[in-house]
Amino acid sequence: MDQATLTSWHDFYLTMGTASASLIGLLFVALSLNLDAVMGDSRDDLRAFAEQAFNSFSAVLLIAVCFLIPQNNPDDLGVVYLLLAIIGGYRMLRRAPTVWRGRQRDRLGRIAFWRVVLPAVAVLGLAASGLGLLYGQPSALYWLVAVILGFLMSAARSSWDLLVRVGEERRAVHGAG
Repeated sequence: MDQATLTSWHDFYLTMGTASASLIGLLFVALSLNLDAVMGDSRDDLRAFAEQAFNSFSAVLLIAVCFLIPQNNPDDLGVVYLLLAIIGGYRMLRRAPTVWRGRQRDRLGRIAFWRVVLPAVAVLGLAASGLGLLYGQPSALYWLVAVILGFLMSAARSSWDLLVRVGEERRAVHGAG
């Protein structure tokens, strides 16, 4: 794979990095405005939503930033993406007990898809893309598109669920008070 092929993807990764950085910032603003709703021992499920969104947005940002390093070569990107996949897998395993405990509040199928299956597939896709880059497969760049879309969809859904849950709880508190 030559440098011209990598260069042709520049605008895509610039856009994805900018979008994910902006969404991380908005997530921080939303959490800051609703800090009391997500703090406390009984708020593990809400923090898990926030962590899921942050981790997925961060993964997209790191994928993009690493891709945009000048004079990158596919082998270096492959190694970096494999490392990111290992870190992402670790984060998912660390968060799994909290996600499992949160199943009482939601239908398990929805939680499993948006918060477990989709991010897991994205992490596995990231590892496959890293290996593809190491073996000089130009199609690995297209696999990364699916990986990024998976992370973004998972993060957007977690952000949405967090927003809805906080809103429902605030409405319940104001309705009772």
